[in-house]
Amino acid sequence: MVIRLLCLLLWAALPARADTLRLIVPDMRPVVGEMIPVTIRGEYTGPITLEKMTFPDSPAYDWTQVARDRWADERVDGKLFRIFERRVAVFPRQPGTLTIGPVTHHLTKAQGMTRNTVEVTAQPATWTVAPYPGSGRPLASSHVTVKDEFSTDPSRLGPSETFTRRITLTADGTMAHLLPPRPLIREPWLISFAAPEVRETRLTAQGPVAVAIWEWSMRPHTGEVGSLTPIQFPWFNTQIREMRGAVTLPVEIGIAGFGDNIGGTPGALRRVVMQGAAFALAGLVLGLIVALPGRALAPRRLTARLRGMLPNPKRRALRDAAKTGDLMALRGAAEAFIRAENRLGRNPDPAPLRALDEALFSGTPPGEFDRNDFLRRLTARRQAAKTFSHRDPA
Repeated sequence: MVIRLLCLLLWAALPARADTLRLIVPDMRPVVGEMIPVTIRGEYTGPITLEKMTFPDSPAYDWTQVARDRWADERVDGKLFRIFERRVAVFPRQPGTLTIGPVTHHLTKAQGMTRNTVEVTAQPATWTVAPYPGSGRPLASSHVTVKDEFSTDPSRLGPSETFTRRITLTADGTMAHLLPPRPLIREPWLISFAAPEVRETRLTAQGPVAVAIWEWSMRPHTGEVGSLTPIQFPWFNTQIREMRGAVTLPVEIGIAGFGDNIGGTPGALRRVVMQGAAFALAGLVLGLIVALPGRALAPRRLTARLRGMLPNPKRRALRDAAKTGDLMALRGAAEAFIRAENRLGRNPDPAPLRALDEALFSGTPPGEFDRNDFLRRLTARRQAAKTFSHRDPA
């Protein structure tokens, strides 16, 4: 009994636990533009009638509060406390040492009829920020999606028909002003009007989500078929700590029924002549094969061989794109070349296109990418498509 009494007296003599405030932060080395989640947690005693906390601004970072303040009663070490939590996302603007805080919470407590003002301060937190590994605006995200939508099929437009193109870029864990600027879409054969862009930061339970929406009204003013090259959005993947890229697909634009546009333009006339020559050559080969005694081929095999001999209409555009040094334009021309190869029944090697994507997304300077080797590998016919050593039985 005496021992219990002494323990109670000793416990009562101990000083009451003071109010505390601290920053709960992750152990990480962020890059410029990467979200740093910060939780400000306070543990307070006594009734609180008023409170005010201002998160400090700084030219070294952007920040936003991602959820409402949380107040709750919780027991800590067996004692009841009034708990305060505020969740903030911080985005460093520059490499080097980043310091956040100190942060002070101004409290007004009621004790009977009196009111006391208490200031509780959280010690600052510090990180070492790495440079952004890419170029342009620092877009660091855990997940990026790009959606490319059209009001109608742009490859089958009616005469003087206008269509709408909308690109929606969404990035988790970042803010809207960190998304890239509106892409430029300019072609001499295309009339384009841009609507005002939409940018917003949406707050979710997992953190902020940045959204940018760009919209254009477009109309080709010639009958010639045109192609819009893919649009690249480089970004730093915070999950795997590497640069990646979100890319739109190439867009074919043309008037339905007038894709070849033989209206007298030199380019169109050249295509018509080349196509006529190709079909004449195919007819000649067909006649020779049929005329050979005992060497007639099955119709399916004959068709495949004739298609394999036809030239790719996108080869010239591919070579022209390689001469410009613009890797994005080269990628769009390569996509069109591969689609044409597939329509001709040929199966080009996908490895060169993968190498081009790696150069684009890793930030390799255009001058360091071997465009001649890329052309050679992409335009090379596979052995099965160019070798006709097999003969049908006589």
